[in-house]
Amino acid sequence: MNGSLRLNVVAGAFGMFWLCAPLGAPLPLLMQAVDASATQLGLLSAAWQLAMLAQIPASLFAETMDRRKPFWATTCIVHRILWATPALLPWLLPASPKLWPVVLIAALGLSNLLANAGTASWQSWMADLVPPESAGRFWSVRQLVLSFGLVGATALYGWMLDHASRGVVERPYSGFQQVFLLCAAMGVLDVVLHCFVEEPAHRRSVTRKGLGKRLIQPFQKRGFGLLTFAMAAWVGAQAVVGYTMALPGFFSMVHLREAFGANYLQASLVFISAALGAAFFTPWLGPWMDRAGAARVLTRLVWLGPLSMAGWWLGAPGEAQWGGIIFPKAIVWISIAALLQGAIYTGAMLCQFRLTQVYTASEGRTVAMAVHWSIVGMGGALGAVGAGCLKDALPSGPLGFLPGQWRTFDLLVLLHALIAWAMVWPLCRSLQRGADGDTSELSPR
Repeated sequence: MNGSLRLNVVAGAFGMFWLCAPLGAPLPLLMQAVDASATQLGLLSAAWQLAMLAQIPASLFAETMDRRKPFWATTCIVHRILWATPALLPWLLPASPKLWPVVLIAALGLSNLLANAGTASWQSWMADLVPPESAGRFWSVRQLVLSFGLVGATALYGWMLDHASRGVVERPYSGFQQVFLLCAAMGVLDVVLHCFVEEPAHRRSVTRKGLGKRLIQPFQKRGFGLLTFAMAAWVGAQAVVGYTMALPGFFSMVHLREAFGANYLQASLVFISAALGAAFFTPWLGPWMDRAGAARVLTRLVWLGPLSMAGWWLGAPGEAQWGGIIFPKAIVWISIAALLQGAIYTGAMLCQFRLTQVYTASEGRTVAMAVHWSIVGMGGALGAVGAGCLKDALPSGPLGFLPGQWRTFDLLVLLHALIAWAMVWPLCRSLQRGADGDTSELSPR
């Protein structure tokens, strides 16, 4: 058991070299390099979220099998291979660069569908594998290791993109080709290593209940509905500013390039700061969750999150110099704020992982996980598409109808805060009150 948990962590660290390409700077800056519109960027982000709907049919199928691992591995290996698509485009469609954004959205959208087809099986597998009495501590330690892997991968990719853009002027796309080939290869390695992680005995579902009853059944467990709709609004609020899985990307990365002229490595510094913030905070988070309850911790973090986002408003155009290196002044303020953002938003995500374990029964857990994440994904898709359409509808430069240098992204940060405080926080408060009233739900078992 302990060996499997350690292997899970090692595999996840390699997986960070895949994860930071779609979630960090490479993917949004790739879309900018191929002249994708903000609406197309929003559609790509929405495709990531809407793909969660694939979890429901996949989970229904997975629960009829004796083992979850083979189905998960098959879908996920193909999903990771598809992330080599950006590297192949110059060879496959050299004369049709206008089609590249469309092909990327289609290929990566299919990849995300396959990924989510296996997600509920993995979540259910991990919920059975990780002992409940130490779940908070395990997820926090795992996140610590993964965060450092994410830092290394992000720095490497930023350096690769900047080096390629300086050294090969006639092939400005070559850096993205190198990054996404490595991204796909490391992603496949993550899945292969996971195949050696132990899978606890899985009780095959033989229920005669109809589809509708099976999808509604998870809501009979106290707190499941509150958690699901709170997290749908929370993920939607993050998608508004281009954050995915608690880390900056999409609109935020493009904003750094458009508003402040940040290069690839400088934009990556914000992502690195967020990952470091998560790494420093997660060792404290696990014991805090185990002691105070994940619902109480989540409520605190949801309130604090939008405050840390104010760091985006502190950035102003202009350059600074340190040690002979010239860089945008905004990078300093935004990177400092990102330390807090990484801690708070990753902490909220880990609370969500813990609470999905708490509010789902072992029988039917795969379907319950799928229902939860599908609804959450729809919330994220609405936030991403809405933000993309708003960004395209407003000027790319400073907004003349507002004072100062406010841009569309600054409005998106404000919208994020309104959703978090007006919708998510009250739902989390209700979830916490329910947990406080019946602490047996949050006790290890």
